[in-house]
Amino acid sequence: MGIFDIFTGDSAKRAAQDNTERLSALKTEGIGYLNTGRDSAIGALDQSAGAYAPLAALGAKYGQGTDLYLDSLGLNGAAGNTRAAGAFQAGPGYRFGVDQSLDALDRRAASRGMLGSGNTSLDTLATVNGLANQEYGNWQNRLGGLVAPELQATGGATSGVANAYAAKAPVYTNDAAQRVNLASGVTNGINAQATQAANAEAAASGNIWGAGLSLASLAAGMPPGSFSLLGGGGGSGSGGSVAGANRMLKGIY
Repeated sequence: MGIFDIFTGDSAKRAAQDNTERLSALKTEGIGYLNTGRDSAIGALDQSAGAYAPLAALGAKYGQGTDLYLDSLGLNGAAGNTRAAGAFQAGPGYRFGVDQSLDALDRRAASRGMLGSGNTSLDTLATVNGLANQEYGNWQNRLGGLVAPELQATGGATSGVANAYAAKAPVYTNDAAQRVNLASGVTNGINAQATQAANAEAAASGNIWGAGLSLASLAAGMPPGSFSLLGGGGGSGSGGSVAGANRMLKGIY
């Protein structure tokens, strides 16, 4: 601080400017931290949502079976029935069951001497149709058993993804609040520094005015011709103080 800073306020204005620059740098640094925190949080939530992808894929696999089940029930029209009929395959034990049933019919018909009769043929057809219908019904039941796991898998995946995305809202809300607080704090700080600089300048002007009044009072108490603002004259005993006052005024202005 210079000896004449009280008349200019330069030191206070320099300090205010330095503080303003520090506050601006703090705002920039703070925004960088906020960006990093927000982006990291959102990225983690996106990853957690992606973790449910295998569960969603499992639900889709079950869905293929339930779609076929609906086809077999006739809920998707003639086209659905055609798809179901084309997809149906009898189980490994079906052929064995048919053969065993037909052998039993033949043995019974032979014991009655009716092996080649029309009734035997009708019994054979009825047996085969009954076994086919039973096998088809069993196939439908197995397909229907996929409905519950499909709902569980897809429901779990949907819920998990929805929760992950819902958790993003607080992140953005908190980030916005933090940015507002940071901007408000920096703005208030900069305003305070500007006020401080203005007050210092006003105080310096007051000091100049006060110094001028003091010198005027000093001159008023001296004999005529003993003091001149232009540096003239002065009687003995007062010359030193008058000369000092002159130098002070020259230094101020």
